[in-house]
Amino acid sequence: MKVVVASTGNNLDSEISSVFGRCPYFIIAKIENGEIKTESAIENPAKNEQRGAGIKAAQFIANQDVKTIISASVGPNAFDIIKQVGIKVYKIHSGSVKDNLELLIHGELEEFTSSSTGDRKGGMGGGRRRNPM
Repeated sequence: MKVVVASTGNNLDSEISSVFGRCPYFIIAKIENGEIKTESAIENPAKNEQRGAGIKAAQFIANQDVKTIISASVGPNAFDIIKQVGIKVYKIHSGSVKDNLELLIHGELEEFTSSSTGDRKGGMGGGRRRNPM
């Protein structure tokens, strides 16, 4: 199974990123027979996007043939893309990428069943702001 982890750095010892769409790196690991077999780091091509970073990151990940994402949060539009291609999303725990992969292997991460940032109305960048004056 291929797993992608939103990360602050480019290796298994890196800390988990608290964001998905603008995380600095995606660590892609292959898990076989309960062991982490391979890993690679890919710089997130969406991290500097002005708008739609989550959507662009989700589209990028969807093309990486992964089955699982470990992240702190995934916005509603990105979550829709991820779910359409059958990728499961699990909530991170504090610690390193490796720590979270091991928790996944042992079934100790919680799966997100909906967007982790709530509905489409209240998110950051969620539309025009009305001028109170």
